[in-house]
Amino acid sequence: MTVQTQIPEIRSEIATLASWMAGEFSNLEQAIANPPFFAHIRLCIRPFPEPLSDRGIWLYSEQAYDYEITRPYRTAILHILHDEEYEGDEPRLKIDTYKIKDEPAFYGASREPERLKQLGSEDITMLGGCSMLVQRTPQNTFKVNVEPGKKCCVIRKGQETYLNSEFEIGETRFVSLERGHDPVTDERVWGSIAGPFEFEKKASFAAEI
Repeated sequence: MTVQTQIPEIRSEIATLASWMAGEFSNLEQAIANPPFFAHIRLCIRPFPEPLSDRGIWLYSEQAYDYEITRPYRTAILHILHDEEYEGDEPRLKIDTYKIKDEPAFYGASREPERLKQLGSEDITMLGGCSMLVQRTPQNTFKVNVEPGKKCCVIRKGQETYLNSEFEIGETRFVSLERGHDPVTDERVWGSIAGPFEFEKKASFAAEI
């Protein structure tokens, strides 16, 4: 594990958030209870066996339909670190988001993490405007929201949208809501109309951090 910061509390928070995120998640119960609105989704988040930098913790994320587990419809590299530019009273974390330039070449690596050793910093691109800001809640969870400003651009079916994304995570539960909005009218263009996805952790990879 590599977590470089001079603030012990921040080092501890980075490690805790990463250990809660590192795992295999499923919304099977939700999909069974409400199949018209929720497909069975599998989310797998794996720590990098070799960090891409000497700051924070790096995770690789794949999200896929259960029936198409080897072909994720979304992949991302997540870098949890201290938000050193934040000028608030209390220090906070952020999660920078990266895209793999050749995504298909790494499909399935969340379940074969040794393959991630082939991935270098030259193989990824940071998604501008898509960093996630992290806050602790009174319920002992982390609440995470995409940075404000409507700057996280997502092209969906040829239409430009901005991402409105948030999730809340505890030790065993991951609740996520993502929607795309028209940058002019702010109307929802894509994303859940029935509320957030509710994932339960089925396996933990915290020991790999």
